[in-house]
Amino acid sequence: MTGKSTSINRTLQTAVVSFALILAVCLVGLLIAYAYVVEDNVFNRLVNSEATYLEQVYAEQDRITQPRFPFMTVYASWHELPASVYELRERSPERVEFPTATGGTLHVQTLQLGGNEWILVADVTGFEVSRDYLPRLVPWIGLIFAIVLGAAWLLSFYLGRSITQPLTRLSNSFKQSSDTAAPIELPQHLPPNEIGYLADVVKSSVDKLQAALQREADFTRDISHELRTPTTVLKFLVERVDDAKGLTAQQGKQLREMVTRIEETTTVLLALAREESVQTESLSLLAELESCVVSHRKLSGLDDFELHINVPSSYRIQANQNLLQLILTNLINNAILHASEPVLHIELKGHALHWSNPVGDQTPENVTESSVKGPASRGLGQGLHLVKRICELSQWQLETVVEPPIFRVVVQFK
Repeated sequence: MTGKSTSINRTLQTAVVSFALILAVCLVGLLIAYAYVVEDNVFNRLVNSEATYLEQVYAEQDRITQPRFPFMTVYASWHELPASVYELRERSPERVEFPTATGGTLHVQTLQLGGNEWILVADVTGFEVSRDYLPRLVPWIGLIFAIVLGAAWLLSFYLGRSITQPLTRLSNSFKQSSDTAAPIELPQHLPPNEIGYLADVVKSSVDKLQAALQREADFTRDISHELRTPTTVLKFLVERVDDAKGLTAQQGKQLREMVTRIEETTTVLLALAREESVQTESLSLLAELESCVVSHRKLSGLDDFELHINVPSSYRIQANQNLLQLILTNLINNAILHASEPVLHIELKGHALHWSNPVGDQTPENVTESSVKGPASRGLGQGLHLVKRICELSQWQLETVVEPPIFRVVVQFK
């Protein structure tokens, strides 16, 4: 895993506490706004009630009387009001609440008395309790926030422990199993939820993986012991039989070739089974190809074999050196054993390495399958199949083209 690690417990606590804090702020803000709205509506209804009373008195007595409340005043024009109120009225004709230059608040209501517009103004500065009591409520609001945050932290702590403790016990079991290569022992009392289900699934998968790895280790050990040892003995016996003239020269040559093919097959299978085969490095393709050509035992003994190589020295690939050399060696072997004429052309085109050699008319199409070989072949039919296996492991593309009299193998690196 890459990147900065995080704790599920800490993330959960942060999320719960943050949500509780945001919710508390929203609720307190809503309550304060509600208090201001209620207070303003009380003042507006009071002013409207007084305006109705003044209009009723004028209709009955045909005279303008003063309001019944001392904080209310009737004006004959907007110009009689403070200049700031008049300016706000000009910008917002529907406005009924106006602040004053001294920090007070006026609520207004227009009257229709005798066909003229009068203005009823209520100075409610002395009756605003929300603004006066808000500073006294701040400590209580802070206490509410503290209680909410404390309760949220306790809840997040409980939820975090109930979630992370089973996961911690589970991860410790996995770590102990990976350190000792022993079967996983699940901790007791796992919750019967997604965590318990995850533990069962992971345990089943890891057990299967460990079994597969054990089979792979057994295979590597067995093939090393069961094939390398008899191959060595067989080589020794061939030399003894050859010296004793028990075989003809052709038979001895064929037997030695067969032993060599078994040895090469064993080498490739072991290379594919080892864990080191996935480790890659930057390699010069031409240098690796030249190394395989120089060290090739059969090729060095063929004086009439024509080898043409056209690969830039600057071309590099990311590959496992052992597997790359096995591919190159097997393709050289394929040309030596199966070419109808001793000629091999190796050319790099783009990111594809082309191998071309002449062949007969009876070359099979599916030569990359196991045990498939031509009628004149003396091999095991495993060479190109092993090349295909290595290409699949290295995520390269392998293509064979049979167009008699030319047989072509293309290894696409990218």
